Amino acid sequence: MIWKINKKWIGCIAILFALAFASCKKDGGMPTATAGTQPGFTASSTNLQFSIADSSNTAVTFSWSPSDFGVQVGVAYTMQLCPDSTFKDSAHLVTQSFTSATTSTSYTVAQFNSLILTDFGLPVGEPATVYARIQCAIATRSQNSAPLSVYRYSPVLTLQIDTPYSAKPIPVITPPDSLYIVGDATPGGWDNPVPVPSQKFTQIDQWGQIFEMVLPLTGGGTFLFLPVNGSWDQKYGGSTAGSGTILVGNAVPGSNTPGPATSGLYDIVVDFLHGTYTVKPITTSSIPANLYIVGDATAGGWDNPVPVPSQQFTQVSNGEYQITIPLASSGTYLFLPVNGDWTHKYGGASATGGALLADGTVPGSNTPGPTSNGTYLIDVNFLANTYTVTKQ
Repeated sequence: MIWKINKKWIGCIAILFALAFASCKKDGGMPTATAGTQPGFTASSTNLQFSIADSSNTAVTFSWSPSDFGVQVGVAYTMQLCPDSTFKDSAHLVTQSFTSATTSTSYTVAQFNSLILTDFGLPVGEPATVYARIQCAIATRSQNSAPLSVYRYSPVLTLQIDTPYSAKPIPVITPPDSLYIVGDATPGGWDNPVPVPSQKFTQIDQWGQIFEMVLPLTGGGTFLFLPVNGSWDQKYGGSTAGSGTILVGNAVPGSNTPGPATSGLYDIVVDFLHGTYTVKPITTSSIPANLYIVGDATAGGWDNPVPVPSQQFTQVSNGEYQITIPLASSGTYLFLPVNGDWTHKYGGASATGGALLADGTVPGSNTPGPTSNGTYLIDVNFLANTYTVTKQ
């Protein structure tokens, strides 16, 4: 069979193909991202001198120039700092991200010094070398471009730091981890180990170099300070009553420190930072015999007395109490020295800790609960007059 093709049909078909081709064509084509230009990177100084006196001053300012990827895209910048020039030491790689609008950042002496000692784990008092660079990458795609993972790096800067310093003060005598008191001036006598927590000191400074306790002492007696309860291998003491210079080991005369002449309640401070001790009489004790928590942040609510032992603190040393307890973020709480009694109370103004307040000085008579529900360790230190709230 022979088909006859109408010329009108041929014209229509040609027009349809032309329209189809035109509908598939996009004006200007699809833009394509390039590999990007290398960003510039500079530091205000590459030889840094650190001292604690300059801790609040600016140590270094880093600046960088944009990278051009050839299309209208958002570019993210990440500064990388590392003690390894290859930046492969992931355990000690510090990164800081920036938007495309930011082109510089600064560190104070204290911030950079902390980075060297804490993040990099480099030693105090020895010269250090730190490497820095900028990484840039496409963060967003343009209307017509496909998402790409394109990275460019700046040249690496080498920073020489002269002797990072430690903010921790150097004590006259190296302090022990713990400290106890023993002797016939104390309630426990010369029995060793001594009763705890009543005869265990509380660390009252952030460096663990100053210890304090409040304890009844018998007039005319003597005592010693022990770093290990139950051991006589090491001891501390002095040669004078009231206050004096800390002596170590056999330097303590007769292995005894003279106590006060009069029986009573005394505040005892052993300061290894300055190498001194003081024993001062006090008329009343600010340390309660027990401590409890009450409030709608706790399971027991505001019912008083509170449930025990779940809402009773544990005394961990002389003057220091701790409890691990679930807290609700919607509630508040107080600390009570006597269960079932509202006469005295303790608390604070912060959800995370701070100065320990008493009675009417607690704002609104409530301590704010945490920002999120969870289990928290609460530490109340009556000698340092502080409390801390740490999520577990």
